[in-house]
Amino acid sequence: MDPKYMQIYKTMKQRILDGIYKEDNQKLPNEVTLCQEFDCSRMTIKKALDLLVMDGLIYRKKGKGSFVLPPGALSSKINIQEDHIVGLTNSSEKNVTSKILDFQLKFADETIANKLCIQKNDPVYDIHRLRLIDQKPYVLERTYMSTSLIPGLDMDVLNHSVYDYIEQTLNFKIAGFLRITRADCSNPSDQKYLELKDTEPVLEVEQVAYLDNGTPFEYSFSRHRYDRFEFFSRSMRHI
Repeated sequence: MDPKYMQIYKTMKQRILDGIYKEDNQKLPNEVTLCQEFDCSRMTIKKALDLLVMDGLIYRKKGKGSFVLPPGALSSKINIQEDHIVGLTNSSEKNVTSKILDFQLKFADETIANKLCIQKNDPVYDIHRLRLIDQKPYVLERTYMSTSLIPGLDMDVLNHSVYDYIEQTLNFKIAGFLRITRADCSNPSDQKYLELKDTEPVLEVEQVAYLDNGTPFEYSFSRHRYDRFEFFSRSMRHI
């Protein structure tokens, strides 16, 4: 027979999959209520919730509770078993640099708010960057991050490594990503910054990045030159 926390985890997971706890940022019952329902300790409930976080089914907000991830995020395992690798062929032999095109604060629209699991009109960073290899453009990025979750982001951080800042300065742990890759026609901005003709396509990657507690911290679009980037994916079955 499964341990108590595993039984609770399976029950709550099924409730999410059945839509009893809806996939739309619905707040789960608090730990005290769950303890009463399942007749167990808070430690047992915490173990069950930890498993739901690792499954990519819920996320936590400090001091506010646990919430069901919105539609589109459920297919991503936070404690990721599929190791998605985005790589440039022979990139170790090349000089990779970034150019900040725009950096400002804006209010989240409904789409950004849903992806970052924040409220509409909450302030977010809006970062527009161009990546270059040996001074030749290869990807145009648009990134949104919550200012309350990732405070202190400035030009100095952007000119170095945002992910290093998140992990080493803010002491968060980045756990995984949900990526959707699609081909698209190049638009005027792509043609300008990526030096493309109007007949040339781009490869777009839409991404949501997650911390190890299940909280989404980044929503981004990357528009890649079709002839300078290759994507690799290595999948491992977790037994």
